[in-house]
Amino acid sequence: MNSSRSILFVCTGNVFRSLSAEQSFKKYLSDNEISGWTVGSAGTLAVPQEIDPKVRATLSEVGINDVRHEQRRLTKDLLDQYDIVIGMAEDHIDFMRSEFNYKYGILFNDLAIGEKTSVRDMDEVPDYATNRPAAEAKIERTVQDIVGKTPAVFKNASERFYLFENLASGKTTHRNGYPFIMLHETPHSAAFMSIDIPGNEDGHVLVIPKKRYPDLAMIPDETLGDMLVSIKKVGDAISVDHGGYNVLLNNGLDAGQYIIHTHFHIIPRREGDGITIEGWQRSEISRDDFIQLNEKLKRKIQEVK
Repeated sequence: MNSSRSILFVCTGNVFRSLSAEQSFKKYLSDNEISGWTVGSAGTLAVPQEIDPKVRATLSEVGINDVRHEQRRLTKDLLDQYDIVIGMAEDHIDFMRSEFNYKYGILFNDLAIGEKTSVRDMDEVPDYATNRPAAEAKIERTVQDIVGKTPAVFKNASERFYLFENLASGKTTHRNGYPFIMLHETPHSAAFMSIDIPGNEDGHVLVIPKKRYPDLAMIPDETLGDMLVSIKKVGDAISVDHGGYNVLLNNGLDAGQYIIHTHFHIIPRREGDGITIEGWQRSEISRDDFIQLNEKLKRKIQEVK
C-alpha cells in the first residue's frame, strides 16, 4: 500500500455488507476532504454474483452513485496489505483466525458502538428468497445502518490504530485537549503520560515504539531494546518516591489490547493503593499436569523462529 493508512471490510459475498461499508467509508473521506487512505473490501467466500439492485438503489439514496465493484475473495496476502481489517459479523472474525491465524480483525459494530455484535446478512429474513418486499426492507435497513455508523467507525479506527503514532510524531495531542508531553525519548521509543490515571496514584506512563507494530512479536530487537531502556529509566524515576511499579503489556485483543499499537504500561504503586493487577482465580493443578503444561509450552517455544 502506498498510502499511510488502510482499511479493509470483510463479509461473506462481498456484494452487500462489506461493499456498503467500503463505499460509505470512501464517501465519508471524500465529504470531509480526508486523504491518505486506501479503502477496500473482500468476502470470505465471494461466490460470483451480481450486486442486488436494492443495494445500489439504497446507496444512491445516500449519495453513493456509480458503484464500480469487483468481488474479491479474502486471502492472507490481502490481509497483510491492510492496517485495519473489519469483519462485518462474528463468523468473519472467526474465519480470519481459523484460516489465516489473523488475530486483529475487529467487528464493525465494536468499532461503531462498542458492541461485539454482527451486522446480519440476508438470513435475518428467513423467507428473503421468496419475499422480495421483506428482502428489500432488510437491505435498505442494513445499508442505512452501515452508512449511519461510518463516522464513528472512522473516528474509533483512527484512534485505536493511529493515535500513538500521531502522538509520538507530534501530529496530534491527547483526547479532551490534554497536551502530549514527551517524558523520555530514544531513537525508536517514546514515553508519555496516559490520561487514564488510577484514582489513588499519581501517574500512568506508556512506553511505545515510535513506529506502529500491532503485536510484540513484530517489533525489531533494536526497537524493543530501546523500549526496555525507556521502561528502566522511567521505572527508576518512579521508584524515587514510590514503593514499586507494575509493568504491563496487553498483547492481543483477547488480552484486552484496545489501542492496536504495542505499548507497555508503567503504573506507580504504593501499599494499600487499591489497584488490583493479579485478579485471576487460581485453580488446583496436579504435579503431572503441571509438567505436561511445561513440556507443551517448551515445544512451542522451540518451534518459534
